[in-house]
Amino acid sequence: MIFFSIMLAISGCENPENSQQIDRKELDRQLEEIKDLIAKEACDGVNSCDYIAVGSKACGGPKTYLLFSSSIDRQNLQDLVENYNQAEADYNQKYGIVSDCMFVTPPDSIECVNGKCEAY
Repeated sequence: MIFFSIMLAISGCENPENSQQIDRKELDRQLEEIKDLIAKEACDGVNSCDYIAVGSKACGGPKTYLLFSSSIDRQNLQDLVENYNQAEADYNQKYGIVSDCMFVTPPDSIECVNGKCEAY
């Protein structure tokens, strides 16, 4: 009985590394959801593309910019991205993540090429 109690107590302890991996997988899932939403909408001409800052570097600023067709449900996209950005900022703080602190700039020019938005 004592052995069973000890094993139960030990198995109940949270392994920080596993917790971090679980949190990272959730962030990856959220980012994939954002990319899937973007992939569903094709652009169809000039001025039909835009970009959004995605991710949170540990020392501030976005990790990247994702391009999307302006035909997308913009409010849904913004909500998903805001949730993801906040979750990644929380993750960085929780696990003491460090980054390169390089400033990532938005694309200078975006064009619709064969139904996809591309940066130049």
